[in-house]
Amino acid sequence: MMNIERVLLSIGLAVLLAACGGGSGEDDATSASGLATEDAAAQALANAGPSATSLTYTDPTGTGWRLVKDASSTASRIVLNLVGPAGVTSRGVGFNLKRGPGVVFGKFADGGYAANPGVFELKGSNPNFEPYAGTDADPVLFVSAPLKSGDVLSTGIFQKDRTRSPKDLTQPLLQVAVELPGAKGSSGISTPGPAIKVGQALALTVVKARMVPADIGAMDFILTTEAIAKARMVDISVEVGRLVAK
Repeated sequence: MMNIERVLLSIGLAVLLAACGGGSGEDDATSASGLATEDAAAQALANAGPSATSLTYTDPTGTGWRLVKDASSTASRIVLNLVGPAGVTSRGVGFNLKRGPGVVFGKFADGGYAANPGVFELKGSNPNFEPYAGTDADPVLFVSAPLKSGDVLSTGIFQKDRTRSPKDLTQPLLQVAVELPGAKGSSGISTPGPAIKVGQALALTVVKARMVPADIGAMDFILTTEAIAKARMVDISVEVGRLVAK
């Protein structure tokens, strides 16, 4: 794999991570203000009705990019699989997920905010070109973390080796989780947060998403205009289902 390819994909991932609140102080202030307003509304609901003890999630009805419930979900923790449309292949994808008040982003067993189901081949394939290719020392392009505001989770997973084949998108590509405050997730850590009430709709929205197209150019040590154009990520829209407190 060319070093320039890794640089280009890393730049693309950095742009994605900064797209929804990782930039100016003004953006952070706007996000914080909006979150404060939402939290105030959630607090108002706390004065009436019983507290919720579980979550339900209804999958979106579309056939494009979407977040669907995984079978490992529990009453207080919803694990969501990112899947894509049939007939399309890709080499990686990233998105920013915004939560509403009343739920928190959950961690997985390794302490991360996302899990890799293993569809994308993250490591290199040519040890003659990179001695560490395919080993534990081989760096991967898989990251996930909340942005500064705390209400947006940004995550991405990418194949850096263009000799790897693009992947079918109809299988789970990436997993994220949302939890009730106080629930113990796979990490075994309880997550704090505001109390929510039975019947409260808990908004989840993908505010930015991009994918690496199947054709990102042939392996070449010369950085051409065509190679640069094909290495760009493509904007996509991800549909999210309905999350409700019970």
